[in-house]
Amino acid sequence: MKKLIALLLLTPFILRAEEEDRKRVMQIYRTSTELDENLGKQDAVYEFKFSTAYGNMPKSSEIRYSIDGKNSKAKTKNNTIIIETNPGKHIFQFYYNENYQEVYSDSLEIKSRHRDTYAVSLYQAYVIEEAEKPVIYFYPEEPTEVTVKMDIHGENQFLYPAYDGAWKFTAHPNGDLNFGDETYNYLFWEATTRTLLSPKQMISGFFVKGDEAVQFLEEKLTTAGLNSKEQADFITYWGPRLAMNKLNFVHFEFNETCEKYADLNISPKPDNVYRIFMVWGSVSERFEAEEQDIEKMNRTGFSVLEWGGQESHIKQSFCME
Repeated sequence: MKKLIALLLLTPFILRAEEEDRKRVMQIYRTSTELDENLGKQDAVYEFKFSTAYGNMPKSSEIRYSIDGKNSKAKTKNNTIIIETNPGKHIFQFYYNENYQEVYSDSLEIKSRHRDTYAVSLYQAYVIEEAEKPVIYFYPEEPTEVTVKMDIHGENQFLYPAYDGAWKFTAHPNGDLNFGDETYNYLFWEATTRTLLSPKQMISGFFVKGDEAVQFLEEKLTTAGLNSKEQADFITYWGPRLAMNKLNFVHFEFNETCEKYADLNISPKPDNVYRIFMVWGSVSERFEAEEQDIEKMNRTGFSVLEWGGQESHIKQSFCME
């Protein structure tokens, strides 16, 4: 069987509760365990009952699963599949279809001659995320009247300074932006977007310990070509967020790949536009990923820099033979 790349692993979801502590939401949990005298001493049975946020799945849904790394598939009956095995501890993974996130279990222990029932919650792959604090800097070679129009691909948009179909201002070589009598260091926008988190984001990136976040950002942003002020703006916003977690996975997106967040139309056309977005999230452990190459900003001529980020639920890729 050809490798099926299941793109949707998320264990567990992290919700923001009213209190500061974050709480884990279980996607798989045992609802009952009972002795089945019809089973032999070396037999045990798992029953997994599936549900989605919209209730039960269609009849005869196919579930692909693995038990201890061995792959198989089964049709549901009353939203349930039955897996016969031996007593002991077993690890499961479940994949419904590309519209739902894959579910991964910790070691589930079952006793001899027992029948254990588990509830399995399937969550949609589409997750509301927020493109946070994208800011745009302008560095013309001489004072220049600039018009910027944005097509933001998201909802709940917020832009500052005031945006009335366009931003119109005078940009100066030192980065100052004059809107009449008001001066700003950059343009600001953000929006919520509905995105399918791509496994491409997980192929390459960096594992960053929380207590090493500032050092990491200084190093990578220097490699990217950001100046000290731009780095300070970036780090003072994102550094404390990364530092809250024991371990983070960080992936950078550059230039054309950032068009999924918003399209920029700048007049007059700059000589160079550099866009960098940091997609990151807390992870419990390291997984297989290559260290990412960092693209460097070209600051010659009229140059524009945009940076932003997105704290994201992390998905890891999973292969079934």
